[in-house]
Amino acid sequence: MGKTLNLGVVAHADAGKTTLTEQILFRSGAIRRAGSVDEGTAVTDGMEIERSRGISVRTACASVQWKDCRINLIDAPGHADFLSEVERTLAVLDAAVLVISSVEGVQPQTRLLLEAIRRANLPCFLFFNKLDRAGSNWRKAFAQVEKECGTPCLSLTRAEREEEREAASVPLDFSSSDWEEAAVLASGDEVLLERLLSGEACDSRLWECLKDRVSRGELYPAVCGASKFGLGVPELLDGICRLLKEAEPLGEELCARVYKVEHDPALGKAAYVRLFAGEIRNRQTVDVVGKGGTGPEEAPAEKVTRVRAVEGRRFIDGECLAAGEIGVIYGMESVQAGDLLGKALSGLREYRLAEPLLLSRVEPELPEELPQLTAALRQLEDEDPALGCEWNREKQELWARLTGKLQIEVLEALLLQRWEIRARFGEPSVIYRETPASPAEGFESYTWPKPCWAEVRFLVEPLPRGAGFQYECLVSPGKLPYRYQTHVETAVPRALKQGIQGWQVTDLKVTLVDGGWHHIHTHPLDFFVATPMGLMNALRNAGSKLLEPVLKVELSGPQDYLGKAMGVLASRRAVFQPAELSGDSFRLEALVPAAEAMELPVDFAAATGGMGIYSSRFSHYQDCPEGLGASRGRVGPDPLDRAKFILAARSAMAGELP
Repeated sequence: MGKTLNLGVVAHADAGKTTLTEQILFRSGAIRRAGSVDEGTAVTDGMEIERSRGISVRTACASVQWKDCRINLIDAPGHADFLSEVERTLAVLDAAVLVISSVEGVQPQTRLLLEAIRRANLPCFLFFNKLDRAGSNWRKAFAQVEKECGTPCLSLTRAEREEEREAASVPLDFSSSDWEEAAVLASGDEVLLERLLSGEACDSRLWECLKDRVSRGELYPAVCGASKFGLGVPELLDGICRLLKEAEPLGEELCARVYKVEHDPALGKAAYVRLFAGEIRNRQTVDVVGKGGTGPEEAPAEKVTRVRAVEGRRFIDGECLAAGEIGVIYGMESVQAGDLLGKALSGLREYRLAEPLLLSRVEPELPEELPQLTAALRQLEDEDPALGCEWNREKQELWARLTGKLQIEVLEALLLQRWEIRARFGEPSVIYRETPASPAEGFESYTWPKPCWAEVRFLVEPLPRGAGFQYECLVSPGKLPYRYQTHVETAVPRALKQGIQGWQVTDLKVTLVDGGWHHIHTHPLDFFVATPMGLMNALRNAGSKLLEPVLKVELSGPQDYLGKAMGVLASRRAVFQPAELSGDSFRLEALVPAAEAMELPVDFAAATGGMGIYSSRFSHYQDCPEGLGASRGRVGPDPLDRAKFILAARSAMAGELP
């Protein structure tokens, strides 16, 4: 029986990722004719907006057979506005195929993906595309990748008639002395190097060493080609099957990750899963652990009502999914994309590429459709949790978190096509964060109205930028039982979603320094009520400092426009290094506050006469200068208004009481 490999295709937008996926399906016999992105016939672009715009918006999956390998193929979006889909795809892969244009070379999102792949030690194969295009220089792009990531690369093919319509990708002679020398150097094996220098044969040990290094993410095999014509595709598949090892199960217990969620009108919510250990059977009860493991007492258990396995481009009914397989399960109504099922085991890879930085109010054209719009956005949030929908009950307002303006166009199209709702997204504003300005304590004694009794005392301390959130409990179990300590620890991150100025609180340490309960009056959920009030009291005493998001921006274009490009950045509080000059073009990197970058793409395009290329990604949060930034109205009851908050909290939790 052959091995099963879970392979993902990723790239910078327009590098030819979907075209390569089509050719893999065609060459392996999964489809009769390769579709075209330009013609809207790509089989992996199943949504109307994908076919009309020529872009991938959602992850697509198919299975192919190549020689003795079964390859589960996942095609992820290429546009920067859909990086949340990419990060969930990377998290379920055995290896990635990174498509790079041999004309444009390493592009901004190529760098982002290379960095994420290298940090996670994910095995990676490089496909240098567009060999037939004018300006193609795949060896230059190859050298760029090695320089950017610091990981050795090994060519499996060479190019003939590059930049011509008759271009060809020719497999290298693996028995030649030149290739053997390059492979031995790439393997990093001292024994092989000694054999090479002494003239001994290296063949059998060489391929095992190469497989080990490739499977550990320490060596990137490379193929050049032209996916439009299928050039290099068989050589790529041969290299993958020969050099990539099948992943071992992470353990015995069930461990699976949901990488995609869809809503089927007939069957309900469909969860696309990759199993890392254990199995999922029809009618099995499965724990939904969540994205970070929210604690076993909170993990809902749901029954799987249907199991489907991937077969070509279709999913067929089955009874069981085993470790290493990809499939679709139904019946898990609480699940969201990115959730873990079963148990979080060591060995899982995690990625953080997407950071929503924009906040927009969403309104229906017809006010009476607001309930339907809310329900539709909740479904879309299951499919992409980064959307982070918020419903302000007091103001009857609906808000969504976004990564870019293209996402707005896609969401408007999805709402119209799937629910026939015409929606308007307001002008996006930047998502700030806040942090305590100084150390401070806060106290809450929730002992009235009875029955209740919960006392908490917190210490909040600011941490360096980028440190995130830390929690510590200094209260002994004799003073406060473990079950109530767990309630406090669970409630603190929830309370920090909105601080004094209405933004998420970060870069702080919260310490529970004291607590009290009563053996008669303490109710099971009292500490969920007391914790936000005590924590907000501490944050008010500490004072709040705004943090603003910063983008890492890359500008490139003809050297004649360098001065104008620097002028556009200088007016936006940008920090940048000297430009890199190559031939007649420049490349300039800068750190720009997101609030200053809203119109930067338009202004840069105007300054360069449309000849410049702009890209950006999230970098970090920094202190916001005094007088800049904006507070936000609170969503929901304010813990500092004790009477209203207690009433609202007790009413909301009335249905949860045992």
